[in-house]
Order: sequence, then C-alpha cells, then structure tokens
Amino acid sequence: MSDIARIAATLATARDVAVATHIIPDGDCLGSMLALTLALRDRGARVVAINADPVPEMFQYLPGQETIIPPARVTHVPPLLVMVDCTDLERAGTGFSAWQNRVEEIINIDHHVSNTRFGHLNLVDGQAAATAELIYAILEAMPANITPEVATCLYTGLATDTGSFQYESCTARTLRLAANLIERGARLPLIREYLWERKPLNSIRLLAATLPTLTLAYEGRVAWLTVTRAALEATGSGPEHAEGLVNYPRSIAGVEVGLLFRELPEGKIKVSLRSKKIVDVNQVAGLFGGGGHRRAAGCTIAGDLERVVARVVAAVGEAL
Repeated sequence: MSDIARIAATLATARDVAVATHIIPDGDCLGSMLALTLALRDRGARVVAINADPVPEMFQYLPGQETIIPPARVTHVPPLLVMVDCTDLERAGTGFSAWQNRVEEIINIDHHVSNTRFGHLNLVDGQAAATAELIYAILEAMPANITPEVATCLYTGLATDTGSFQYESCTARTLRLAANLIERGARLPLIREYLWERKPLNSIRLLAATLPTLTLAYEGRVAWLTVTRAALEATGSGPEHAEGLVNYPRSIAGVEVGLLFRELPEGKIKVSLRSKKIVDVNQVAGLFGGGGHRRAAGCTIAGDLERVVARVVAAVGEAL
C-alpha cells in the first residue's frame, strides 16, 4: 500500500478529526487544510480546523476559513490529528503543544524536503509543487467529493506556492491539476481579485518603507531587504503584509539569491531565502535551524538585525 492509499483509507473511516497547520499561514497551508476539512465534513466527519494565527485578509475568501479556531479554543481533542504543510510540530506554534500529545494518531502531509516525518503516517513529497497537490491525491483515493469550494481551496494552494505557476517547482502535473480544479468549479474571478487585485494599503506602504533598505553583495549576486519593527508599526502592518517582499531582491537581474530579514519580538529575526538556479537555500536555512525547498526556504534566528544579516549573507556567499 502506498502512503497515499494508507492515509486515504484512514481518513475514509475517520469520524472525529483535527486538521492543523503552521503559524503565519499562507495560501497553501490554508487551502490544503480547508480543502481537507470541507471534504471530510462532506463525508459526515466531525472536523475541527486549527491555526494559532488569524487568517490574513487576502485569504478570507476561502470557503470554511471562518470556522478555523486557535488551539486555546479547542474543547474536545479528537483521536486523529492531521498536520498539513508543516515541517515539524513546533511550526504550529507554542499554544499547540498544550494538547497535541493527547491525540492517538498523527498524519503528516507535506511537500517540504526538510520535514521531520513526525507522524505515525507520513506523506512527504518534495517533488510536489504544493501540499495542495498531495491533498488532492488523497481526496481522489478516498474517494471524496471535489466540490467547487474544495477546488477553490486547492487552486489557491497551487497558485500561491508556485508564484502564480512561475516557479521551478511547477510541473505539467501541477498545470493539469489546475485545469482539473477549474473544471470542478474553482472560483477563479474571486481568487484573482483577492490574491492579485486587492492588496491592502498597508502592504504598499510597507513596500515603500522597505525598498530603500535594498542592499547587494557578492558582485550583485546576493540582494536583500530588511523589515524593521519600526517600519511595521509606522505603516500599521502585520506579518502578512510582508508576504512576497522577498521576491523584489530576487527579481533583480544578476541576483542568484534574494533575502528578506524581518524583525520579530523578543530579539529574533525571521529570514526568507529565495534562489534562482544554483544555491540550495534549504541547506543554507538548515544551518540556522530552518528549512524548506531548494529554491525557497526560511529560518528564525535569535540576535540583533545587523549581526543576523551578516551571518546569513556570509553563509549564502559560501554557498555561492
């Protein structure tokens, strides 16, 4: 039996399930979590969808997002926990650990090569462009009904994690799945409006405040931006408003690695890494306790901004 078949068989008979994903949620983790949640509910299962952080404004069109609750509000712990798009349990946030050890079984579904395979059942495929691809395969194997709502969630996961189908990870399989989801009723006008035609003003103001920090090194092959807490406060921005800023330094001609450094509370720096052709940024992020993919990865490092920038840029230079 394949991993997909084992997980599909388990979920096909499950009647009490929790589905959770990582903090600072993005389109793939939310789309994957909600697609699975809606499909299981359609089959009559009791499902609680959990995330420690609020749903960003740009993803509030997703069907079922209004039912997501934080770990502190979970009053009943189901026997089965499904983690989606999460490299390890710590990525679900500190509040999550209060009850996750009380579940009987954990299913781990992810497409990050840095996944720690923490589940009793694991489906980890680094060749998948998005976790949404894996959720679709499981739903097909159960089988579950791919409604327009489920299709909308899965298409969002594909579109966001492939950079609108531009990244190296996007394959013919990805595009065939996107076409299939459109045929099944994915609401493209709604997705297009929220993802690309409805940017919050805070995001534009944060971009304006951040672009002047652009710095290049290693003969223009490495470029980075920094987002200070002061800039976030001055523009009224949250973490979701920094989404996509790392693509600006990466897009510069001649740059191989683009970086974004964002100040967090308690003296920590969130680092996003993106590369084009040569550097495996998953390995670079791994040096600092992070991970992800060859072309997109991240990590969180304790320290002041200037020193963290120097350490990470030096590591990228070594990788070059």
